[in-house]
Amino acid sequence: MERKRRFQTRQQYAEQKTKQTKFQKADKRLNYLIAIVAVLIVATLIFIITQEPEPKNEAEQDSPAEVATDVPEDDAGQETEDNETETNVPEEVDEEDNATDETEQPTSESGDMVSPSNDPSVKEVITNPNWPAYPTAQTGEHVSTYEKGHIDYEEKLKAIFSVIDLQQENSIVLRVNNNGSTESAIAVVTSMDKEQKYRVSIEWVDNEGWKPVQIEVLTTLEGSQ
Repeated sequence: MERKRRFQTRQQYAEQKTKQTKFQKADKRLNYLIAIVAVLIVATLIFIITQEPEPKNEAEQDSPAEVATDVPEDDAGQETEDNETETNVPEEVDEEDNATDETEQPTSESGDMVSPSNDPSVKEVITNPNWPAYPTAQTGEHVSTYEKGHIDYEEKLKAIFSVIDLQQENSIVLRVNNNGSTESAIAVVTSMDKEQKYRVSIEWVDNEGWKPVQIEVLTTLEGSQ
């Protein structure tokens, strides 16, 4: 009887030992599974955190710029024509200014205006509306005369020499004569060496005297007398 009990006790112990071993193995497997799942979870989190955001579609980024720069062909042509017109306008103005400068150029503070001439015997033409009349000493009705020594003739010479770079006593008066009316006259004068040559037009102004109106700087005396 005693031996039988011992045998049963051993058998129960072996069964308990077997059960414990199975439980221990199951616990180990469970721990392994938990560790693997934890590793997978951590790896997934790291991947999500380090994952860079995908760039936007290039087509979507470029589309606004394309829309902004797209211009109808008609409008582009119109803008080009407008730009060409705006560019050409200053050139036309400059050409007009240049033409004005070539035809009329102040040469002194007095307001003398110098213009080119189509006459080959004339270098340039000088005018100045501010030239004063030579004060006359004549009274009564004016009578134009070309008689040397006469007051009217002498005043003509004074008016002529008042606007040119020559002194009357150091110059040659080649001619003084009518210029189409009794109220106008024209004269040709030169320096003693004939290097300086002028043709001067004057007009009579009532109660004032003879007034210079134009100077022609001559290149030659041929055809000027």
